[in-house]
Amino acid sequence: MIKKNLLTVIFVFSVSVLFAEQFPDSDAYLSDVPAEVREVLKLNGHVFRYDEESSGPLYLPATGNAAGVMRMHRSMNPEVMVEALYSIPYPDDMPRDPDKVISELYRLGHKVSGISGAMYYSERRKKYDVLFTDVYAVDNPEDRHRIPDPAGSSAGTGDTVFLHMKENALGRGYYRLSFEPAPGMLVVSMSNVSDLGFIIKAVKPEDLMIMLQIIPCSDTILVYGYCGVVLQNDDFVNLLLDPYYAFYRRMTAMETWLYNSLHNDDALPPLYQPLP
Repeated sequence: MIKKNLLTVIFVFSVSVLFAEQFPDSDAYLSDVPAEVREVLKLNGHVFRYDEESSGPLYLPATGNAAGVMRMHRSMNPEVMVEALYSIPYPDDMPRDPDKVISELYRLGHKVSGISGAMYYSERRKKYDVLFTDVYAVDNPEDRHRIPDPAGSSAGTGDTVFLHMKENALGRGYYRLSFEPAPGMLVVSMSNVSDLGFIIKAVKPEDLMIMLQIIPCSDTILVYGYCGVVLQNDDFVNLLLDPYYAFYRRMTAMETWLYNSLHNDDALPPLYQPLP
């Protein structure tokens, strides 16, 4: 009897250790992130910075995908870069299962027309306003025929959706929305496949990259956000808008869209100041 109980304890302990290794908490991914950043994230569920010193990514979670983000950043060499960490709580009825979380977010992420109406806070008007309107999927970046929201195939294979989107600062444009599988996470990235700008060209094709690394953890759904931009006509663009805030709000609108899709909510993007 003692031997049987001992074997049971060893089995339970072994399974617990294995599960912990496969499904760590968010702190395990943030071991290289400054303590102040981790504290603000736990307090607010959201922390971000403007890379005005051109330091490069500093909030990267410790995943196998981190080196790829650094290579992308160096290759792009953006003039404007913003990064953020978000902590999305699990819905009450969602199992703490990484594969199920990734599959559900993959499914919800393909309902791209739901991006229409995403909000942001206007510093100039001192109120919330609509950021994205008239969002819909198109068949390809050349013909641009409107199609229904795609269903997506499998979260393990990844795919690409092309979008038409109108944004209040940069006007109408076409984008590539990619869903990429990675160990223990889902990577959602968006880049422009057309010129962006209202009065003049502000961003050439492929010169905007927004990326969200969605990492299910045992305590929360951790999201790392990166936005890098190479601007055209910089002096004029800087007269029209604050590029750091303009592109940060795009990234956060996408994160809020994912949060609302997951929770069936209509929460507004948070209002915080960037860390220095």
